[in-house]
Order: sequence, then C-alpha cells, then structure tokens
Amino acid sequence: MGLIKSFSTITGLAALLGLLPFLAGLYFSIFPTLLPIEAVIYERAMLGYGAAILSFLGGVRWGVRLGSGAGSELTYVAGILGSILGFVTILMPVSIGLSMLIVGFVIYGIWDVWSGYTGALPSDYGRIRSVMTLLVCLILALTIVVRLA
Repeated sequence: MGLIKSFSTITGLAALLGLLPFLAGLYFSIFPTLLPIEAVIYERAMLGYGAAILSFLGGVRWGVRLGSGAGSELTYVAGILGSILGFVTILMPVSIGLSMLIVGFVIYGIWDVWSGYTGALPSDYGRIRSVMTLLVCLILALTIVVRLA
C-alpha cells in the first residue's frame, strides 16, 4: 500500500513522467521509420538524458550529506561518480552507453533503496527509487535487445 501511496503523489507522478524520454527511445527503436529526426540525434539525446539523471542522483547524495550529515566524506566521491559515468556514457556507442546507464542506475538504486530502508533518506523516496530503477533498467535493457535484434 505504501508503494501505491508514494506514486499517487506529485513526486511519484513526476518520477514516472521522467520515463518518457526512455520510453520514446524504446518506441523509436521498435519503429525507427516514425522517428521525426535523424536516429543518431535522438540516440545521443537519450544517452545525454540518462547522464543528466545519473548526475541528479549523485546530487541527491551531496544534498543529503550537506543537509543532514548522512554518510561519510566518501559520499561526495560516490556522488560525483554518476556524473563521470554519465559523461563517459555519452562518448560510447549507443548499446554500450545504455548498458553503462543500467549499471549506474542499479548502483544508485540499491544505494537509495537501502538508504530509505535505514532512514538515511525518506522511506517514500526509497520506494519510488526501487520502482523507478526497475522500470528504467527494464526499458533500457529492452531498447538494447531491440537494437541488437
């Protein structure tokens, strides 16, 4: 019940809206002739969007560390690694970049869910992140499979 409550909030709905660029990437991988722009432009934009989200997730960690003191000084280093991974992702071929995004989302997802469970982050945030991590990784994995088929 808590999970449904989490997604009935504006925060949860906004999180779900954040899936749209990834869903569009999957859709256009299935139906490439419907893409209104060159595929390479959308592919780079999708990788860039994923990189931005990884940077955002690292920024959440910085904010928690600065605001409440949760974590250690290594939190700052771990927080910036998403930005670095995102940057490298943009330089990769699309399937490799999408795979790297999956790895980054899983790492931050596990960290956020655990932090919600232990109370370092709000439990609602941990619940939302568990679902969002699963959905994003599933969409990106399906996109890779479609592209390789």
